[in-house]
Amino acid sequence: MVRHQGFTLYETLLVLVIVTGLTTLVGFQAGHQHQIASERAFWPAWQQAWTAGRQWALTHRRIVDVHIDPHSGRTTFRDGETHRQMRTVMAPPGLRLLPPAADLEIRRNGVSTAQTLWWHSRFSGNYWQQKFQIGGALIYVEATTEAP
Repeated sequence: MVRHQGFTLYETLLVLVIVTGLTTLVGFQAGHQHQIASERAFWPAWQQAWTAGRQWALTHRRIVDVHIDPHSGRTTFRDGETHRQMRTVMAPPGLRLLPPAADLEIRRNGVSTAQTLWWHSRFSGNYWQQKFQIGGALIYVEATTEAP
């Protein structure tokens, strides 16, 4: 009887399948968690850009136009008179503004219209409700699993 040292072809293939499966699963979960973390980090960045736009409007006594591209989620802040781009905030991949598209305005006195915008996350499945209150000075963002 001859004994061979090492693994058989079947044992080697089984180990490779298990390792590949675990690596794929861990990689997918890490990517998914990264996307969700990117979404959570987006809201403070958006709020900061909005606050900067309000300060610009108040300081320079000019209107600030805010456009949100519904396809990419890219938010652009522009001087309402010169149309000079002041700031851009990119939404993370998979986060989209739901219709209708949003064109917002921050008036010369720093006030804007009270309204609610809805965003949808493809990765988490959450709907994000973005509420502008008290003339746009206060913005609440909350996640929900229910569609608007």
